[in-house]
Amino acid sequence: MRDYYGEIRAAGADLWVIANDDPDKLREFRQREALEFPVLLDPDAQIIQAWGLLNDMDARGRLIPHPTVAILDDGGVVRYFHTETNYRLRPPTADLVERLRALGGADMPAPEVR
Repeated sequence: MRDYYGEIRAAGADLWVIANDDPDKLREFRQREALEFPVLLDPDAQIIQAWGLLNDMDARGRLIPHPTVAILDDGGVVRYFHTETNYRLRPPTADLVERLRALGGADMPAPEVR
């Protein structure tokens, strides 16, 4: 996402990451990776659970979310929603940029839920 942040902004979108990791580790990661976008902290995974994204298959009982991308319009309507069950997989960022560009018009399609 970092490498495409300029294109995401050029498409008229903002990028936020929600994570429930240790705040100090997140701060270090954000600095080390030179992330320009905000990383929002959800320490008790309340947002993750409210959106039904908690990976309850974690053998060690950790609060790990499924990797998810949601695109919301200015009115807060979800226009795209994609969740992976494998925490190592993410949708290609280039595909998301194209989807953002496609959704930039006035006639937005119904959300795709996968």
